[in-house]
Amino acid sequence: MKANIFLLALFIGGCEDDSIEDIIPNSIEVVTGNIMVSNFYYNLINETEVDSSSTWHLSAKVIQVPFGEGFYGMPSVVLGNVSAQSLDVSYSEIVSPPSENTVWYSNNNAVQYGEIDEVISYNMTTHVASVENPTKAFIIYENIGQTSYKIQFLAYTSGILSFQFQEL
Repeated sequence: MKANIFLLALFIGGCEDDSIEDIIPNSIEVVTGNIMVSNFYYNLINETEVDSSSTWHLSAKVIQVPFGEGFYGMPSVVLGNVSAQSLDVSYSEIVSPPSENTVWYSNNNAVQYGEIDEVISYNMTTHVASVENPTKAFIIYENIGQTSYKIQFLAYTSGILSFQFQEL
């Protein structure tokens, strides 16, 4: 009996590694706390979690969205004071900053829940929130330091968001 439990634990543990997207070498992987409990703010330049009163470039938090006659809290990625765009190439294919004439979002809300490039979506049938397209890559241009970053949102499970990024 103990051997069966050990084998089951070994199998489950082995499968966990296969379910996580590959982290690209030289990328920084970030895993948030439970955003359903506490908002998460991240400064790409300092590579650190910060509070909301500090300079932050992206956030993961609950936003209130209309539902029926009321509002409901949905997990969402929110961009700070940056320029951003989504790309139709994989994260690993991006090796340099975009050209100067590139088209950026006219509104950074584009990555929030319910918008055109939402990062975290909610399936009304299964009642599960997840990263909408974990292979999609984003570029964030930090205006003050004039630095570009590529970002890939890997997974969202039970309030925890993981992503990887790299300076270009």
